[in-house]
Amino acid sequence: MNTDRPLLGINIGFFVNQRFPRLMAKIPEGIVNPQDIDVNLFLKDCDELYQSHLDLGDYPFVSAPFVGIPWLEAIAGCTIVSSPTSFWAKPCITDWKTWHWEESIHDNPWTNKLLELMSALVEHSNGRYPVAPTLMRGPADILSAMRGGAQLPLDIIDDPSLVMPAIEKCANIWEEIGRAQLDLIPESNEGYMAGDAALRTWAPNKILWLQEDAISLLSPQIYREFFLPVDRRLSDEFPCIAYHLHGSSIWAVDELIQLPGINVMELNFETDYFDIEDIFDSWKKIQNNKPLIIWRIYGEDFWVWLERVLKEFPPKGLSIQVSVYKAEDAKQVKDGFFKIISGV
Repeated sequence: MNTDRPLLGINIGFFVNQRFPRLMAKIPEGIVNPQDIDVNLFLKDCDELYQSHLDLGDYPFVSAPFVGIPWLEAIAGCTIVSSPTSFWAKPCITDWKTWHWEESIHDNPWTNKLLELMSALVEHSNGRYPVAPTLMRGPADILSAMRGGAQLPLDIIDDPSLVMPAIEKCANIWEEIGRAQLDLIPESNEGYMAGDAALRTWAPNKILWLQEDAISLLSPQIYREFFLPVDRRLSDEFPCIAYHLHGSSIWAVDELIQLPGINVMELNFETDYFDIEDIFDSWKKIQNNKPLIIWRIYGEDFWVWLERVLKEFPPKGLSIQVSVYKAEDAKQVKDGFFKIISGV
């Protein structure tokens, strides 16, 4: 797309209860099961989100099967626990020598609920808004949840032969669930969207988001030896892949920009976790190799930050995604962005 400015995306709401209030009001605190997720309440929340996001920037509202749930961790055997604002997965591997994952991916009740939501979304949206696969994270994230983030790196160092089969199993879950969701998305001559909420991007072919937040707990050497080959293989197996990265893992940028299967990269702006100059350098490195998405939360420093981004980055291949807590802030971001762009 030829443009004289970056693309702008604005997303209202951050915590899951802000975005899906009807559904979250009915989900019990504590252990969550697939039957606790009410499809009709979810669809009503999606319709309200759709209405609130009309005419906000360049990106349409995109819905995906309830991204609050760590779906693949649940499919892999983790117990899912809820709080009023979020969900998390409890470790399910206590001993590698006795652990066996023998369930069918496609007969799993969490898989069935995920695909039920996807099918319902496609039918319910009826072309009003795009439907995308849910947030699947990545093999390192799934395995870190299964074993525990502090213990997994120690296990890899102590006896990698015990861990390798689980890495492959997590990669297989990611691949199979990704394909199952893409199969339910209708063919389109206008391209496809990936990413609910702030992680939105367009692609000419069906597209998935891949990420490995857990690599912030791994050494670069462990990631390069055990997880980078898996990420390379997964990115090569799908038509289009977008990759989400946190500022705590910018050392991985050099590795990821070399993967031809990754079509676009997103790197968060999180001032509490990295040096500002390092993140600007990493954004430039990404944009020199692939389209770049920058995500951040709207805050007091937003306008100074935005002017620097617009000054230092060419618009081609650049997308800025902003999350706000309130609809009034969304309007301020939209109006202020176009005011700066127009030079008024």
